[in-house]
Amino acid sequence: MKALYLAQIDRQLFAVDKERVIGVSSCNSGFFKPIEEGGRRYLPLPYGNRAMICDVQSLVTGPGGQAPARQGGHYLIVAADEELMALAMTGKGRIVTADVAAARPLPPAFTGPSRMLVPGVLVNGLDLILLLDLQAVLETTVDRQVECRTEEKR
Repeated sequence: MKALYLAQIDRQLFAVDKERVIGVSSCNSGFFKPIEEGGRRYLPLPYGNRAMICDVQSLVTGPGGQAPARQGGHYLIVAADEELMALAMTGKGRIVTADVAAARPLPPAFTGPSRMLVPGVLVNGLDLILLLDLQAVLETTVDRQVECRTEEKR
């Protein structure tokens, strides 16, 4: 059994290792307004730290979807190696305990980048809980931002 942080992003449940969670911040907080620097969006944090904002929903489903950072939303602040990331989520989330050894592979309906970002799925009744690979999320976000900056220069 392992402690996971369960986050709802749009209508999908995602889970990350609880040990990687730094905290949760409100998207509507007047204190923590996102900033853009070098083509990347960051959420300023206390003590001069900052977290790169990652839109997991668009990484999994492709661009064009609406980001969940809206009224009542929150950012889940997580650590991926030496980098901090802010994952936009729909609610506050919660800590759960699950048997990650029982994780199943993604169903065939999931294609493309989602296979790299989500190494496994936990089934909880009718709910599918997607296990996120934070390092893959970070790398994909950085790659996508570099790709967008290159297209803007053209």
